[in-house]
Order: sequence, then C-alpha cells, then structure tokens
Amino acid sequence: MSDRAAELLSRIDLFSELTAEELAAVAQVAQVHKLPRDTVVFDTGDAADAVYVVASGKVNIVVTSSEGKELILAVLGAGQVFGEMGLLDSSPRSAAVTTATAVELLVINRDEFHRMLDTQPQISRKLLTMLAQRLRRANAKMESLAYMDVAGRLARYFLDLARDHGQALGNGWLVVRRPTHSDIAHSIGTSRETVSRLINDFEDRLGMVNKGRFTYIREEMVR
Repeated sequence: MSDRAAELLSRIDLFSELTAEELAAVAQVAQVHKLPRDTVVFDTGDAADAVYVVASGKVNIVVTSSEGKELILAVLGAGQVFGEMGLLDSSPRSAAVTTATAVELLVINRDEFHRMLDTQPQISRKLLTMLAQRLRRANAKMESLAYMDVAGRLARYFLDLARDHGQALGNGWLVVRRPTHSDIAHSIGTSRETVSRLINDFEDRLGMVNKGRFTYIREEMVR
C-alpha cells in the first residue's frame, strides 16, 4: 500500500519538494481510501483526527443552515487538501465533506500531520498558500451570493469550474465534467429547475455547449 501512496503523493503539489526518502516516509503513514460517489467522508461536528488529500475524483465541502438548507462551499479535485483546519486549531469539523464522484483519498492522521509540519517547512508554506487561495474563493462566493442575481452566480460558477478543472482541447475550447444540476443549485443558492433553465439560456446566448455530463466553454471567456 505504501508504494501506491508514494506514487500518488509524488503527483501532488503539496509534497512536490520532498525527496524520495521523505516521500517514502510520508507514504508509510498515509492510508489510501477508495470511496464511491455520494459518500460522507466526515460530517459537521465530527472530531478532527486526520487530514485528507484528493488523489483522484472530486469532493464537495458542504455547510447546512439552521433551516436545513445545504450549500456547497467548494468542489475540490485531485491534488487538493481538506480537513486540515480542524487539525490546526483542534476544533470539531466546521463543514461536512461528501464525494461528488468516486474518489481515491490519501488520509494522514493528526500526529503524523503535525510531525510533517514541524519537520518539513516547505509543506507548511504550501499549505498556507492553499488556505489563502481557499479563503479568497470563499469570500468571492459570499460576495456573489450577496450581490449577484442567479444568472450572475451561475456564470461565475461555470467560470470558476473552467479555471479550476477545465481541460484545454487545443482548439480554443475547454471541457469540464459538469456536476449535477442539484449540486450546482446547492452551490449558488437556487433551485434545480432554475439552473436547468439558465443553462439552456446560456447555451443560446454565450455559445456554451453541453453534451451529456460535459460542458464546453470557450477559452476566451475564462481569461
């Protein structure tokens, strides 16, 4: 299992500056978990006892209002880290995480994670950069929810999706695997029916193309 963990770790930016020996040491304490779609990784209020790295697939970071309404704060993909906040301040989980697709996760327990931060300063620096980027994204999401109409929020959602997860086709188009309309609705604070109607409208007005579970967006739109 450690050979598989080392292979996965070597592809992830957070650990890219480690030597082969250091990677092997981390791999010895990292567990590889494979989970199907729609699985709860952990829930709000759970004890923070491990940090997770997405090796493949995508996960949703989800919060629930006092009325029981869910909002997807972020969608994280391969190479991204989650669950570290509770380990840093010893607080219970502040959000739930569910799998948006089938995923492969690397799981490192609390003590080993703290030991890495103590002995590998480059990991600490990269983690701070990731946290800052995530905070900026969260602030942008809160701003869009407060000031944009639903069409504006959906447009920003697709632009962020293309920037974060888009694959360039070399012909002026990007392709992304589109989340379900329900997941999109939970991300921008609206209904699934509204999302479906607006996506059809965007196809007509913006030249965005949807084929099956994939959306094609012109590269010029995300520059």
